[in-house]
Amino acid sequence: MDLQEYPTIQQFNNLSFFGISYPKEDDLRFQKFDTEDVEFFLKSYIHNDVWPEEKGKTLLEDLCKEFGCHKKLEEDLKQMYKHDLKEGDLTIEVAEGKNYEKGNYEIRCSSLVAASRSPIIRSLLQKRLTEKNFPFSHRIAFSNLIFPRAFAPLFISFLYTDRLDWSLAPKSEDSISSLTQAKAITYSGKSPDIQLARALQIIEVARFFEVESMVQACEDVVVKNLSCDNVVQILQWGRSNNSKYISTHAFRFIEREFSRISTSGTLYELTSQEMSEFTQSQFLQSTELELLNACCRWGEHALLKKLEDREPNLVADTCHSISRRGLKKAEKSGEELKEILKPLAENIRKDYALPPFHQDLTDAFNKGILEQSPLGQDLVVCASTSEINPDVHWLKPEENSTGPRYYKPYHTALLKHRVLKDPSSGGKLPELPLTPPVSLEFANLYPGILDEDVYLEAKRRIIERTETNDFKCLPRHYHRKMALEMIIRQTLSELEIPEECISCHLSSENLEKSTTPPDVLPPPFVSGSHDIF
Repeated sequence: MDLQEYPTIQQFNNLSFFGISYPKEDDLRFQKFDTEDVEFFLKSYIHNDVWPEEKGKTLLEDLCKEFGCHKKLEEDLKQMYKHDLKEGDLTIEVAEGKNYEKGNYEIRCSSLVAASRSPIIRSLLQKRLTEKNFPFSHRIAFSNLIFPRAFAPLFISFLYTDRLDWSLAPKSEDSISSLTQAKAITYSGKSPDIQLARALQIIEVARFFEVESMVQACEDVVVKNLSCDNVVQILQWGRSNNSKYISTHAFRFIEREFSRISTSGTLYELTSQEMSEFTQSQFLQSTELELLNACCRWGEHALLKKLEDREPNLVADTCHSISRRGLKKAEKSGEELKEILKPLAENIRKDYALPPFHQDLTDAFNKGILEQSPLGQDLVVCASTSEINPDVHWLKPEENSTGPRYYKPYHTALLKHRVLKDPSSGGKLPELPLTPPVSLEFANLYPGILDEDVYLEAKRRIIERTETNDFKCLPRHYHRKMALEMIIRQTLSELEIPEECISCHLSSENLEKSTTPPDVLPPPFVSGSHDIF
C-alpha cells in the first residue's frame, strides 16, 4: 500500500512507540467495531500478521479496508524501509572511534520501528524524553567500534524485514570493521570465509542492541557454514562468546566427522580439554583404532610444541632445531608423551578395538600409552594353551563397562546381518528385558532462589521420563547414567532452570564431587538458545 495510507497521527491521538491510542469515538467509520477487535488489530495484526481464526476473515477484511492495509506486512515494511531511509525521523550517527563530530556516517530510520525492535535504542530515546530537552532530538550516536558502519544498512534493514540481506553487507574482508571477538576465526593461510566472518561480527552487533532474532538468524548462518577446516575455531568461538547453539552444533559436527578431521591439521587446533571431551563421547563416529592413532598424533604435536617452547633462542630456527628435525624415536616413547596422553588413553575403549591384535594397538601397549586389561577367566577359551577369545567383551560386557561407542557402520552391519540370518526379523534388534525401576536422589541446591513449586515440577518430569520402557531397558549402569543426564538437561532447559540449581543422580551412584552449590550462578537462560540431544 502507499505510505499515505498508513494510519497517521491525525487518525490517532498521539500514536507513538510508547503506546497506542485509538480513533476518536465520533469517527463513524470505527464505531461499528468492538474496542477489543480494534486493539488486537493494531497491536497484533499490523505488527506481526497474526489474526485468530475465531474472529473470522470478514472482520479482518473490514478492518484492513478502513485502515488501508491492502498488502502483506512484508511488502509494506519493505516499502516503509525505503521511505524511512530518506524521511525517517530517527538519525543514527556512526563516529570513528570517539570522534563525535560532523561529517560522520549517518543513516535514517523510523524511531517507532527501531525502538520496538531494540531495547537499547528504546531506552536511549526514553531517556531523552525524561530529560525534557526541548526541542526533542531524534539523533543518537555510536562508535564505529561497537556499531560498524559497514553493517549499518544491513542492521537497519533487518529491523524492518526480519531478514539478513547480504547484498547490503561488505563484499570483502578489507571493508569489514575489525571486532576483537570475531578475530577468533583465523585464516591459517587459506582464503577467509567472508560470509562466516560477517555473521560472527553481526552477532556481536545484534547482542549489543539486544535484537535476539538477529542473533539467532546469524547463528543459523554460522551453523550452515560449518566445515572440517573451521569447525574447531567455531567451537572455541561459540564457547568463549557464550553461544550455546553454535558450540553445540560445532561439537556434534566434530563427532560426526571425526574420522576426516583426525587426518587433517585441524586436529592440532583442539585443546587438551576438548580432546578429552571427544574421547569420552559415546557418539564419536570413529573406530577405537582411529581414535588411538589420532590421540597419538595430537600428543606428539603437543609434545613438539612443548619442546619448542623450552628450546634456547640460539638453537631455534636452525637446522638443529626441534621444529625442523622433529621428534626423536626416544621422545615418542618417553615419559613426557605418556604424561600428555594419559588423560586421553584412559578414555580409549581398547577392549572394543577391531581387530583386537592390530599392530597399532600392540605398539601402544609396548610404549606404555595403554595399560593391559587384566585377563579375565571369561577370556580364556583353553586353559592348556592359554588361547583367549578377544570378542568376549562384545558378547558378555561387564555391568560397569561403558560398552562400545555407537558407531553407525557397526550398527548398520549388525542390522544387515540380522536380516540375512532371519529375514522375518526385518532388521530389528531384539527387545531387551526391562530392569527394575531406578531410584533417584534429588536436592534443591538453591532453595532461596529456585521456587519450590518449580523444583517439584522438574522432579516430577524427570521421574516420569525415567519410568518409560526406553529407559528401563538400558542394561548397564553407564548407559542409564548417560540417559539420565540427557533427561535432566532437557527438563531443566524446558523450565529455564540453570543446571547448577538441581542435583539429581542414581541412588546407586557414588558421587565423587561434592553437592555443595557453586558460589556463582551461570548467566540467565537466553530465550531461543537450546541444546541438542
